[in-house]
Amino acid sequence: MIIALSLLFTAGCGAVVTDNTDSVIAVSFYPIYIFTLNLTNGIDGLTVTCMAEQSTGCLHDYTLTARDAKLLNDADVFVINGAGLETFLDDVSETTEDLAIVDSSEGIELLCSHHHEGEEHTGHNHESNSHIWLSVENAKKQVLNIKNGLVEKYPQYEKQINQNYEEYIVRLNGLSDELKGTYQAAQGQKIITFHAAYEYMAAESGLEIVECIESDEGGEPSAKKIAHLCDVIPGQGIKALFVEPDYNGSAAEIMAAETGVKIYVLNPVTKGEVTLGAYEDIMRENIQTILKAVS
Repeated sequence: MIIALSLLFTAGCGAVVTDNTDSVIAVSFYPIYIFTLNLTNGIDGLTVTCMAEQSTGCLHDYTLTARDAKLLNDADVFVINGAGLETFLDDVSETTEDLAIVDSSEGIELLCSHHHEGEEHTGHNHESNSHIWLSVENAKKQVLNIKNGLVEKYPQYEKQINQNYEEYIVRLNGLSDELKGTYQAAQGQKIITFHAAYEYMAAESGLEIVECIESDEGGEPSAKKIAHLCDVIPGQGIKALFVEPDYNGSAAEIMAAETGVKIYVLNPVTKGEVTLGAYEDIMRENIQTILKAVS
């Protein structure tokens, strides 16, 4: 049974109270926070603090604050997602030369973001897709990378970190097996998403993303683009349109009204409960949403 973290963590990402004698491990944002908390669970002397507040979500175009600078200056280690997500790393290097950085994306094959002819993109780099944690297999590799980085920095805690890793990887392997058993119904099903985050999940589940509409800046597709998508949906036999929990635009509703396609919400795991089992819980909810959408 997964037990919720103590009250030390219940305030959410970025709200951890530290003991002055603890070594501080800073992490960039929510999914990396959950991974690192699992690896350090029960280890006295290590405090994990999340840099980005819960309201931040994904780190596209994130700008370091004075609070961030203080946290990183006090930290021994900074654990990041990597894969180009933390675009502010040059600023970190300039101000904290001795800070050890653990890149959880090492060795993970990156997908290129979904492009379509005539589609305009603004904001972050689209050469590679940095949302690697939405593949459970990638998440397992990220946890291993974080474990190795923490053991290198804190050899005195190697036994405890390794034990936590073994316990967590058993759960993640169980999640992976569980999802593989339910992904069969999703094989080859065509969908449209409003964010490139879901491309790793789609690749792992066998879904085909026919169109991906970037909305990191909150922007909506043009009327011409919406009209194009309304033609694509029936022509391609699209079964579902996926948006994020915080989506508040009108394009999805227009497309649903015009074509009859249903709208579903997928959680990109960028915010949520601060519990050891949070990643697993959210991914299970996502697969149930996918199965409902394609059935």
